[in-house]
Amino acid sequence: MDKPIKHKIIDLDNKSKENIDLPSFIFSTEIKEEIVAKVVNWQLSNKRQGSHKVKERNEVVGSNSKIYRQKGTGRARHGSKKVVQFKGGGVVHGPKVRSHNKKIPSKLKKQAIRILLSSKLKDGKLKIVDKLELKKIKTKEVVGKFHKLGIKSATFIEAGDINKNFLLSTRNLKNIDLLSINGLNAYQIIKRDDLVVSLSAVKEVVKRYGNE
Repeated sequence: MDKPIKHKIIDLDNKSKENIDLPSFIFSTEIKEEIVAKVVNWQLSNKRQGSHKVKERNEVVGSNSKIYRQKGTGRARHGSKKVVQFKGGGVVHGPKVRSHNKKIPSKLKKQAIRILLSSKLKDGKLKIVDKLELKKIKTKEVVGKFHKLGIKSATFIEAGDINKNFLLSTRNLKNIDLLSINGLNAYQIIKRDDLVVSLSAVKEVVKRYGNE
């Protein structure tokens, strides 16, 4: 069995607290970009509404009478203004209402998360914070703390109840997202530069992604 990976725990002021052992099965996974691409494409595809639609010839409202006489005009023969050649007529081969939902194995979703966690750790973009809590609602204060942490773009992950003061202090900050552990997903991890995880959330990650 591979040795666990030592990683320091810090607070929001970027002061070291202690070290934590991270299981290599999760945080030292072989980087396979094709797996991440599959999962991210699956997520984005499932977000699509599929409500795009054009009117075909039989759906255009208008008169069914012949638009001009058959012979003697010098023009091509036409029986309807609804044909695709005319402005306001039907559209041929246009998009139709359909579902873009896809299915992928749950093992693949877990594997993508492990790969991205390993990638963030390898690149020095994974930060483990003891608590994502603030004593008061103060955006200016939290911006100062993020400056100490060297954070400009980050996804924050918390387990259990999210601290209200931290949530309200960060919700209007650009490039900062705060999610519950239940919302952890591949697209959100790669969306921001840094991944900041609370200590309780890390323990939950180990429980959820520590097996196949």
